[in-house]
Amino acid sequence: MKKEKFGLFTAVSMIAGIVIGSGIFFKTDDILFATSGSVLSGVLLWVVGAVGIIFGGLCVSEYAKRNNEAGGLITYCEMAWGKAWGYLAGWFQVSFYFPAISAILAFVSSIYVGLLFGIQNPLDYRIWLITILSLVGIFVLNIFQTMWASRFQNLSLIVKLTALILLSVVGIFFGDPVNFTMQPITDKSPQLFAGLVACAFAYDGWFVAPSIAHELKNPKRDLPLALIFSPVLILCIYLTYFIGINFILGPETIMALGDGSVGYIVNHFLGDFGTKAVYITVIISVLGSVNGLVLGYIRMPYALAIRDDLPMSHHFKTLDNKYNISINSAILCFILIMLWLGLHALSQFKISSGFINFSGFEIDAIPIVLTYFFYLSLYFRLIDILFKTQKYLKILLPVMATLGAFLVIYGGMSQDNALVYFLLSFMGIGLGLIIRPKQKEI
Repeated sequence: MKKEKFGLFTAVSMIAGIVIGSGIFFKTDDILFATSGSVLSGVLLWVVGAVGIIFGGLCVSEYAKRNNEAGGLITYCEMAWGKAWGYLAGWFQVSFYFPAISAILAFVSSIYVGLLFGIQNPLDYRIWLITILSLVGIFVLNIFQTMWASRFQNLSLIVKLTALILLSVVGIFFGDPVNFTMQPITDKSPQLFAGLVACAFAYDGWFVAPSIAHELKNPKRDLPLALIFSPVLILCIYLTYFIGINFILGPETIMALGDGSVGYIVNHFLGDFGTKAVYITVIISVLGSVNGLVLGYIRMPYALAIRDDLPMSHHFKTLDNKYNISINSAILCFILIMLWLGLHALSQFKISSGFINFSGFEIDAIPIVLTYFFYLSLYFRLIDILFKTQKYLKILLPVMATLGAFLVIYGGMSQDNALVYFLLSFMGIGLGLIIRPKQKEI
């Protein structure tokens, strides 16, 4: 994996391509429900939610300038707090974050494949079969045709940006500004912190690009630039889309339509053909996010293995001579995604057992919130470093990033059954310390 093959555009498209996936299309109504229909409050939520990734990106760029080794979050946590903390960050990403998010996004893309071909029931066995086949295809692409995986990532970004910009322009120029409501339009009390969790989902994925830092042509220049430029680009696109779609439909209609708002708009303007075109665009958009996640994920067990942090590490750090990637690392990732997809199936079919109720359990929400604990550790350490080196103005960066992280964590803790799921997750993370091979700490 030492071969350098990716440029700045791939790094930017990886961040923006993963982040701009299904979230912006399908969290707009959630944001409005959280603000009781106030569009202005929704705009403020998007801005506050972006604080975490804009200032977080600036903070991580400080680490990226100093180290471009394999591992991403693992490497930075090692730099900040030592090998044990770096290992836990990697174990969390390998076991929780990447497989859970990849599974849910693959399932979302399959729902829209089903809609394209008239399969209305998301629990239809064909939807699950399409999910598995799409994951198999993406893994094959990323293992055996890495450059094509990179090109698909770039293409998917172009497709989704084009769709979002067109919808934004139509809304802003042909919609009704009167729909930009400033006051709540429902009787329900605003749930702003729940809205921040929805924003966190829509913004999630910005930290995946550092996992390919060692394969960038000029990592110390390109990765910091990508981490700084991408979050600002994402915020601008999200705000224009959110305002544009509200101009067209109004918050009340969006809340009534739920996830069907985009399809409704296009069907109104272009008919059935336009609706199918949107479904195809959304499928490419979400699969682009899955592809970017897998692109980073299959390198994570390898990053742990080269540190001898996995049982039988020698199996996972051996690179294939032809494809320059650890095949065993990729296979392990696929198996873990299938396990998390199984958990998602339990939630969709409303399975419950004892004190654990899988009904309504969103497997993507908890890993996203937990990730912010590791982000916080980097921000705290950076505050300490900047203070000791008397770079007082720069301290504002990790302070703002810390504020954004705390808001997301608080919002996550306010969710139903959050305490139980957090405790189980922390136990799972702690399990990593038990299975970690014994080694001397440096």
